[in-house]
Amino acid sequence: MTNRLYIMDVNILDNEELFRTNYEKMPERRKNKIDRFRFAKDKKLSLGAGMLLREALMCEGISEDMFAFNKNEKPFIPGRNDLFFNLSHSGTMAVCAVSDHSVGVDIETEQLFEDSFIQRIYLPHEAGYILAQGELRDKTATVMWTVKESIMKFFGTGLSLEPNKISLDMNGDISAVCQGFDASPLHFTQYSVPGYALTVCSEYEHFTNDLIWLNKDIK
Repeated sequence: MTNRLYIMDVNILDNEELFRTNYEKMPERRKNKIDRFRFAKDKKLSLGAGMLLREALMCEGISEDMFAFNKNEKPFIPGRNDLFFNLSHSGTMAVCAVSDHSVGVDIETEQLFEDSFIQRIYLPHEAGYILAQGELRDKTATVMWTVKESIMKFFGTGLSLEPNKISLDMNGDISAVCQGFDASPLHFTQYSVPGYALTVCSEYEHFTNDLIWLNKDIK
């Protein structure tokens, strides 16, 4: 199996018939999750993530009803140690990474960061690196946040691994040190999506070359 990275712009789900048709294809757990959201934008993101996952798993002959969940609510497929996936969404984009090894993915809209906020949420050496980036500092800060989130999702540990327990070195190839976890095998692949930062964390030096856009195939 090759690594795959699926993405969609959920604005396509503004079409009520398209939303309803794809909602009905979702398993009950996903429907319940969508229903719990108050705002339409969050419902679309949740449905979009479900649609990406459904498309990815269909290629493997698997349905979402086969999932089990660990104590931190990270889903897995019992009896399969060769199929892993992870979801993320932000703004109007949803993404799904699928691999034969553990994987974490995070997408975030590019944010504007005040100096004081950067210094509060990043470790001192990370904040210094970001603030030295000039006009690229906001993009850099967003990218670094996706790296930290992708690591947390790779390990699937919930709150036992928080962003301030992850130390990043951005000079050259990105590397990380995590309190209580071995991050030495990890690699980080960045993807270009205008207005967003998108990072995949995996044991592969490069995860995949292509983004698979689902929008054109939605019915």
